[in-house]
Amino acid sequence: MVRSYANVIRRIEAALSQSERLSIWRRGRTQDYELYCLRYTPSIPNAPLIYLSAGIHGDEPASVACALHVIDQLVDGDSLFAQYEWVVSPCDNPFGYEHHLRENEAGVDLNQTFDRPEQFAQTAFITASLKGVHVHTAIDVHEDCDSNGFYLWERRASSRAPIGHQIVQRVETICPINRATEIEGHKSNDGVITLIDTVGSKGWTRGRYLAEHITGCCLVLETPTHLDLETRVKVHFEVIRTVLEHLKRET
Repeated sequence: MVRSYANVIRRIEAALSQSERLSIWRRGRTQDYELYCLRYTPSIPNAPLIYLSAGIHGDEPASVACALHVIDQLVDGDSLFAQYEWVVSPCDNPFGYEHHLRENEAGVDLNQTFDRPEQFAQTAFITASLKGVHVHTAIDVHEDCDSNGFYLWERRASSRAPIGHQIVQRVETICPINRATEIEGHKSNDGVITLIDTVGSKGWTRGRYLAEHITGCCLVLETPTHLDLETRVKVHFEVIRTVLEHLKRET
C-alpha cells in the first residue's frame, strides 16, 4: 500500500465536524471502501454550484490532496470559496489511490466507462451524486505522467465564455506549460485544448459526461507528475482560485 485512504476519511470526518454548512451529500461503497461526496451550502441564496471531482485515477494523488485542501478552505470560511455552493467528490477510486494504480480493483480505467456507469460501483456512485444538482461549472482534477507541463481540457457550450488561457497565464508563474500543438490527438493552443459542444473523440470520460449531460462548462486539469507533489497541488489550487475569481466577475 502506497497511501492510506483511511487518512482521507479522517480528513473528511474532521471537516464535517467543524462546519454545519458542510454535509455528506451521497455515501456509497465498493466491496472494500466507503465512497464520499460532500456538499457545501453557502449563506448566499441561489449561489452558483461548483462540482469538484478528484482521484478517479489512483496514481494522480495531487488531485485528491487538492480536493481536501478545498474542503479545508470551505471549513475555514475563505470568502472566495464560501460564496459558492459546492459538491465535492474527493477520492473516487480508493483502491487505486492506496495502491498507486490508474485502474480500480478490477483493472478497469473508470474514466472510460461513463457510457455505462451503472456497471461499476464507483461510476454509478458518481452519476448518482450528480442527480438533483444544477452544476454551473465542473472541475475534474487529473495528472499526466507523460506531459512536460500543465495543460487543460476546456469543454464548454458555445454560449459560455472561455477561461482556459486566463488559467494558463496564472499557472505559468508556478510551473511549465505544455505548449505542444497537439496533445493526445487533439489540437492544443498554448496548453488549452478547447472542445465546444458535443465532442466524442476523447471517449466516454467523466469530462465528456459532465459537459454533455450536466453542465455547460467542464475544465479537466492536468499537472505533470515529474514535479513535486506540493507544486502540483499548488497549481491545481491556483486554477480553482482563478475559476472562482472569473465567476465572481461574471456573476
